[in-house]
Amino acid sequence: MKEVSYQSSGIASLLGPNRMATGLLLLVNSALFLAVLLSKNEAFLLFAAKTLPGLAAGEWWRLLTAGYLHINPMHILMNMMSLYNLGPLAEEMFGTRRMFTIWTVSTICGFLLSAVWTPAPSIGASAGIFGLMGALIAAGVMSQHPYAKYLQRQLLINAGLGFIIGSLPMFPIDNAAHLGGMIGGFGTAWVASFPRPYDDAREKLWSLVSIVSLALTIYAFYEVATRVNQFAVRL
Repeated sequence: MKEVSYQSSGIASLLGPNRMATGLLLLVNSALFLAVLLSKNEAFLLFAAKTLPGLAAGEWWRLLTAGYLHINPMHILMNMMSLYNLGPLAEEMFGTRRMFTIWTVSTICGFLLSAVWTPAPSIGASAGIFGLMGALIAAGVMSQHPYAKYLQRQLLINAGLGFIIGSLPMFPIDNAAHLGGMIGGFGTAWVASFPRPYDDAREKLWSLVSIVSLALTIYAFYEVATRVNQFAVRL
């Protein structure tokens, strides 16, 4: 396991410089929410949200873009608070490249299971957030460090509570996306394991995987932007 300082400063000790992916994810999610809100451009949501007809038509990018959009201020506030808390932990343990790959795979897995589970449209970063939870739970399985074990137990409790709340009819929560994201995050973290500076070939591989993840994300939003422009021209 990568050396991590678990001193009395607790979680604060993990909010150091290794948070590039977390910062970018916070920035992109917040910027997109404000852009859609201020422009009142519902066409962006129309072409980016997870919808079963859209996916059935081959619009695969929805599995990624849906994870960067939010419905209202409370929705994004809750998700960004969770990302702010969990992101630096995952990034410290797994490194920036693995963390972003975990986020990407978790988002895809979450909305893929959501599409299979329910045809209802959905958006939100919680698939990726549950993916980070899954990754940190995997860290507790792979590591013998007492803090990792403690974190694992706490996240299992939080995830359980989240699924219970999500099953209540008064909350429009996509539990399938959460479950798929958690499975994707756990699986990716298990395969990726912790960074190994001495294993140059392995680290280069995960650098490549992270670049592919970023390229897929950028291209997914390019597809959405193209269709939004075409839609605007037709109006």
